[in-house]
Amino acid sequence: MQKYRVMFICTGNICRSPLAHAVFKHLIHKHGYESHIDVDSSGTGAWHVGEQADSRMRQTAKRHGVQLNHRSQQLKYRALTDFNLLLTMDRHNYRDTLALCRSDDERDKVRMFRDYDPEGKGDVPDPWYGGQDGFEDVWNIVYRTSKALLEKYAD
Repeated sequence: MQKYRVMFICTGNICRSPLAHAVFKHLIHKHGYESHIDVDSSGTGAWHVGEQADSRMRQTAKRHGVQLNHRSQQLKYRALTDFNLLLTMDRHNYRDTLALCRSDDERDKVRMFRDYDPEGKGDVPDPWYGGQDGFEDVWNIVYRTSKALLEKYAD
């Protein structure tokens, strides 16, 4: 059986998408879906390639019992063929990801992450320039949306 592959995408792959990656992976493990789902994350830009996730995001995840170990990578075209679902954190990431697509099948794989948020659609705000409250807000959005996404998959 081939794994269902999910890619989370933000701008620099150091805050939002690595958190979604870590949270979803944590939930997959908790519910025993490791043999069914594979997860990764990347950024539309190359500014932080090779860097660890932002320390404030790592600390936020750790406070909630989730280990965030990730090195930033840039989104490549190959993800559009290798992954079943590509979830973007905001409309700019969505537009940039669609720009890589070469077919309708590839475009159909690209969705906004918060399309699965039970509290409503929209962008996941980038906490990079804000205070700790912004990181906590992103945690809340990512956790509830990841839970809803996994429930949808499990149905």
